[in-house]
Amino acid sequence: MASHPPQASAARGSEWLIPALVTALAGLVAAVPCARFQPDDLFIYLRVVDNVWSGLGWGFNPHEPINVASSGGWLLWLVALAAGAGASPEAAQLSSGLFMMLGIAGTATLAGRLAGDPRAAWAAGLALAGDAWTMRWLWSGMETGLALSVAVWPFALRVVAVRASRSDRLASGLIALAPVVRPELVLVPIAALAVELPLVRRFGWRRLAGDLAALALIGGAWLAFSSWIWGAVVPATAIAKGTLGASHISSLDAAVRVLAVIGSTQMIAFVAAVLLGAAWAGGTGVLSETAPGRREVVRAILIMAAALVLAYAVQHVRVYTRYVMPVTALLVALGMASLVARARRVSELWAARAWALALAATLAWNLLFASWLVVPRTRAYARSMSEVVFPLAERLARETQPAARIAVPNIGAIGFISRRPIQDLNGLATPEILPYKRRGRVLEYVAAHPSQVLIEIEPAPRTWKSAARRLGMVEQAVYRFEGMFVSASGPMYLTVYRAHEEAHP
Repeated sequence: MASHPPQASAARGSEWLIPALVTALAGLVAAVPCARFQPDDLFIYLRVVDNVWSGLGWGFNPHEPINVASSGGWLLWLVALAAGAGASPEAAQLSSGLFMMLGIAGTATLAGRLAGDPRAAWAAGLALAGDAWTMRWLWSGMETGLALSVAVWPFALRVVAVRASRSDRLASGLIALAPVVRPELVLVPIAALAVELPLVRRFGWRRLAGDLAALALIGGAWLAFSSWIWGAVVPATAIAKGTLGASHISSLDAAVRVLAVIGSTQMIAFVAAVLLGAAWAGGTGVLSETAPGRREVVRAILIMAAALVLAYAVQHVRVYTRYVMPVTALLVALGMASLVARARRVSELWAARAWALALAATLAWNLLFASWLVVPRTRAYARSMSEVVFPLAERLARETQPAARIAVPNIGAIGFISRRPIQDLNGLATPEILPYKRRGRVLEYVAAHPSQVLIEIEPAPRTWKSAARRLGMVEQAVYRFEGMFVSASGPMYLTVYRAHEEAHP
C-alpha cells in the first residue's frame, strides 16, 4: 500500500486539519445526549466567580479566601468569562465543549504526526470523540477539555517542531500551563524535562531553557497569585482528596481505578500504546522509520501515563473519570498511531486493515457502554439536579435567613443558588472539618459548630436521624437522587434537617 513519506506528510498541516476538525465536531454531536449534565462541582466554580464579581472575595463563602477550585486555570477562565455578565452555567458548558473539541483535534493531530499518516489522525480523533467519558464530560462546564488540551497539544507540537521555533515556544508555554489547569498535570513538564535532559549534549540547551523559563514565568506568577489571594499555594481539593488518609482506599485500589477508567473505553488503544509504543520508545518498534523527535514524544507520553497512575495510587485518590481523560487521550493517540504504522509495514490485507478494525471495535463498544451505562446515569443525574437539588436550594433561599448556615457534603448547587453560608462536610470550603472526617466523626464538628440546616446524602434515608435529634434538629424532607455515581446502581437520599427555631419559618 502506498503511503506518504513520514516527514513530508508531517510537514503538511492540511493532512491533519480535516480529520482534526471533523472528529472534533463528531465529539460535539456525540455528546448531545448529555448536554443537560451540570455536575455539582460546576456550581462550586460559579459560586466563587459570583463572589469575586460581587466583591466578596475569592472563596466559596463570602470573605473566606479558600481555594476550593480543582482547577485554578479554569477558575480564572470563568472569572474572565463572567466579566459584566455574571456567573452562567451555560457559558461554562459552552466553554467546556469548545475546549474538549480542541483536545480531540489535538489528539488527532498528535496521532497523525506520530505515524506520519492521516489514517492515524482519523482513528485517534474518532476513538476519543466516540469515547463514553468524552460524552459525559464534554458539555459539563468542567475543566476536563482544557486539561486534555494542555496535555495533548504540547506533544502534538513537539513531534515536528524545530527547536526554539514558534511552535516549540508555544509547546513550552502549554507545558508550563498544565499544572495550573490541574495540579497532577505537573507530570506534563516532569515528563517533558525527563526526556529532554539526556538530549542536551546532542541538541543544546535551547529547548530545555525555553521549558524552564516558561515554568518559572507561569509557575512563579501562579504561586505568587495563590499566595496573595488565598495565602496558600496548595488548593483545598488537593488537601481534602489528595493526601494520605483523605480517601479510605488502598494504593492498589487507586491504581486499579485509574487503569479501569482507561480500559473501560479504550482497551485496544491502551494495549497498543503499551506494547507497540513502548517498543518504539526503546528504538525498535513500528514507528522507528519516522522522523527524529517522535521517540522523545512517545517516551514522554509513557512516562506521564505511568507517573499519573503511580501518583494517584500513592495519594490514595478516589479517582473521578474526568481526572484520567488527559492521559487517556495521549494513550489513544499513541495506540492508534502505532497500529496504523504497523499496518503500513505488512502485506496481509487483514493486518493492513487492523487499525480500522480496532477503531470499529472501539466505537462499537463505546456506543454499547454509553447506551447501557454512561448516558442513562448522566441523564438521571441531570434530572435529579433539576428536580431535586435546584428546587431544594431555592426553597432554602426563601425559607431561611441570609445568615443561616447550611451543613452539606455536596456544596455546589446548594451554595450557589441559596447564597447561604455553607459548612462543607467534605472539607473543601471548611478545611477545619477534615480531621473529624478522616476519623468518621463529622457530626462531632457540626455539634461544636451548629448549623441551622443539615443535609445528609447517604444510600439510605434518615441515616443521621438519631444524631440530628441530639443536635436539636428535626427532619424536614427526604429526596431521592438518581445517578449520583456512575458505578453505583442504587439511588442516594438527601435528608434535610432543620434546627428547631428554623423548622417553622
